[in-house]
Amino acid sequence: MNIEPVIILTNICNHKCIFCSRKDKEPIQSDEEKKIIVKNYTDTISFEGGEPTLSRDLIKWVRIAKKNRIREIMLVTNGFSLDREDVVRALLDAGVNVFNINFPSHIERIYNLLTDSCDYTKTVNSIKNIIKIVGGNRLRITMVLNKLNYVSLKDYFKFIKTNFGDIFYTEINMIKVKGRVKNRLYLVPRLSEINKFLIAGLNEAKKLDLKVISDGIPLCFMSGFEELNIDVFNLLYLKNRWNKEKQKKSVCNNCGLKKICSGPRKDYVKLYGSSELKPVKDEYQLESIIERMNFKYEKKMDK
Repeated sequence: MNIEPVIILTNICNHKCIFCSRKDKEPIQSDEEKKIIVKNYTDTISFEGGEPTLSRDLIKWVRIAKKNRIREIMLVTNGFSLDREDVVRALLDAGVNVFNINFPSHIERIYNLLTDSCDYTKTVNSIKNIIKIVGGNRLRITMVLNKLNYVSLKDYFKFIKTNFGDIFYTEINMIKVKGRVKNRLYLVPRLSEINKFLIAGLNEAKKLDLKVISDGIPLCFMSGFEELNIDVFNLLYLKNRWNKEKQKKSVCNNCGLKKICSGPRKDYVKLYGSSELKPVKDEYQLESIIERMNFKYEKKMDK
């Protein structure tokens, strides 16, 4: 299929995130298009927005997805209204089994600046409420890396572990040069700029036994942590080719990891070029990554 397993329920949002990659008036799928997605995907469907909890149709479509036996029904949200127990329980009963919360910074001032809101405390309370009612194993927290937050990544992981404990995982995504970001290019850091902070942060997460995945960061900038890149898992285990936003460049042809790397984001290369990419020459690196991946998922299967 050439469609993404994402249902956009509304363009309305209570936040005006300055790093948002969606257009302010991005088209909403018709009911017929939503039905096609629900009928053709059995693994994961993601309900998104805008802010999906502001849609009157959220519960209805979650129930339809549950009726069609979708294994993972994910709600991608900024946490609006999820500090209320009745709201979380209603979503849980309807069929949501993974809550994905946008949490761009653990520093209140930076969070409020990035989201153009004053909802830091409300969002933290929403996360804690989900953990209390649903459990941390159904919670995913997402941070979009940008100029205002990447230097604090190490402390961000410490905050997540200290305040929220063991959760499903934390996802670190490279900012997209789309939507509102097109008018705020200062928010887009270079890969070479974030590299040492990313590695330091991932080392800290490892020490804390905090599960992390990443998206949009080529493997040559994830030395020692390549197995945390979502595309590695997709290419090795799911054979998933939904990578239309990324593309290998000519320099990638000489990289020993090209079989398991999707390359940089196209919008990033359009902005900064590909001169920063560093082909991996170590012929044993690919084998080492695959061994780590196999160990990780064999261990998971044994539990």
